[in-house]
Amino acid sequence: MRKILIVEDDNDIAMLERDYLEIAGFSTGLAADGDAAAAAALSGEYDLILLDVMLPGRDGYDICRQLRDKIDVPILPRSWKVYKGERELRLPNREFELLKFLAENPNIVFSKEQLFEAIWGYDYLGDSATVTVHIGRIRDKIEDDPSNPRIIETVWGAGYRLNRP
Repeated sequence: MRKILIVEDDNDIAMLERDYLEIAGFSTGLAADGDAAAAAALSGEYDLILLDVMLPGRDGYDICRQLRDKIDVPILPRSWKVYKGERELRLPNREFELLKFLAENPNIVFSKEQLFEAIWGYDYLGDSATVTVHIGRIRDKIEDDPSNPRIIETVWGAGYRLNRP
């Protein structure tokens, strides 16, 4: 059985990735920071490493440089960068995917169900309330006043839309 090391500091994302990979028949290991990732990777038991590059402490790029000369295992770095002005925002994968989807479809209203299907898919074990939580987290990061959002607007009774500036 193939074994994949998931390096992710967001526990919710790590558990979700683990569940999907195990359902698909892979064995997994988890590491939440750079030091744990390096130690696990050097154990030699993994066939692939999924590496979040935005880790606390030592970032994923540093870990990747350290491991490149020592192991012969594919490393898939995952990184997305979002800025508000000159300040870099830290968005976990699903928040980034949701924001990206809305940004690619500006001024279009999407129901929670449509967003859930587009980002999580039919097979995800959850419900559309997940969308509400993620929209709230994104607003906390991108809106000047998250309680009065102007970028990602709630269209009552219909869903959400990203307003083009």
